[in-house]
Amino acid sequence: MWSLRLCNRGIRDLLLRMTTASHRSSTTDAAQMGEISGQDSTEIKPFSQIPGPKGLYNIPFLGTAFHFKPFTKYVPDDLLNVLSDARDKYGDIVKMRMGKDYIVYVYHPDYAKTVFQFPYKEHLRIGLDLSETFHDRSGVPRDLGTLQGDAWAALRKPSQEKMLRPAVVANYVPLIERVTNDFVEELRKKGSVDDLLKELMNYTTESVAMLCFNRRLGYLESNSDTEIVNLITKFFIDFQTSITMPFKTYKLFRTKLYKRFEKTYLDIYRIGKKEISAQRKMLEKLQKEGDLDQYLQDEPNFIYSLLNDTRMTDEKINSVIMSLFIAGIDSTANTIAFVLINLALNPEKQDRLYQEIKETMGDENTLTKEHLAEMSYLKACVKESQRLVFPLMLGAIRYLEEDIVLAGYHIPKNVSIILY
Repeated sequence: MWSLRLCNRGIRDLLLRMTTASHRSSTTDAAQMGEISGQDSTEIKPFSQIPGPKGLYNIPFLGTAFHFKPFTKYVPDDLLNVLSDARDKYGDIVKMRMGKDYIVYVYHPDYAKTVFQFPYKEHLRIGLDLSETFHDRSGVPRDLGTLQGDAWAALRKPSQEKMLRPAVVANYVPLIERVTNDFVEELRKKGSVDDLLKELMNYTTESVAMLCFNRRLGYLESNSDTEIVNLITKFFIDFQTSITMPFKTYKLFRTKLYKRFEKTYLDIYRIGKKEISAQRKMLEKLQKEGDLDQYLQDEPNFIYSLLNDTRMTDEKINSVIMSLFIAGIDSTANTIAFVLINLALNPEKQDRLYQEIKETMGDENTLTKEHLAEMSYLKACVKESQRLVFPLMLGAIRYLEEDIVLAGYHIPKNVSIILY
């Protein structure tokens, strides 16, 4: 039997999220949820009364620093601990100063449902200062993570049509199954795994590369180079550090943090551009030789689908692929890790899922998109795990385009809400 150990941060984050989730109830009356329709305006409390840290914590920029050392026991990497403590102290809706703005944190599923159902038309989101500063200085085109409004929508729509819809993703099942089979075989050979999250990062790097570049990078081999995995890890560590910084000095100067982030991003971008260029040359070669149609019948090709779209320029294609590549590796590895831990903590659910897989697959050894479509409990397990433990360092973020009433409090437009 394999021994399973996630990194300390992964275990800590999971337990914190699960502890937070255990406090939540599944029902809340409409007045408490703060639905606007039918609620007496006299019952609505102002934004200033939303529970949260008071006093020095509310000083713009500087207030953020008081959540971390030397004022508390926490370092910036402990942001989840800070937010978990805030939930325990203030309840299911908390207002905290982050930088110059306030952010509202929501911990209750019913409140989250209200936020998700609120209309969003302008596609505005919280600014990612470190990434935006990098793109402005380096001239590297902005990706989906830093674009706003119509520019974001124009890039998001083609990528959604060609990759993000379930029916389209299903076409890539044979490609990913080959990677998955090799991953399972490698785990069997090793017999035990000391750091599952690291192994999953290698697996998702190989899988996402197949989606983005239609090529295996060799990350499942025992002596494989882990350059991309290391770069992605550095990318998100520096990114989280930048979020909790009280003063964004990197916006004015090329600080140590900024230089490190810039080098990391440029190294990732270099690898990505190299792979995109190689894939384009291969497609051109197949077209000249008259073999392109047969190749595309045998397996889907994401880059070709983008090249064949008149809305997409070379710059946009690079941006879409790099966005998917960077975000997909980390978030997918975290999602799988937390699903596995949640199943391990709930053996009866694990057995139920195992029975569903056995009944669906039967004697067949090859997984198909039809098999996946029948596995409703598998989908439920993934969704429930993501509800308990969001796979990214921050929860789902919504930037309000209109005023809203939530949990009985008035929240004005242009405020960011993070759902935990």
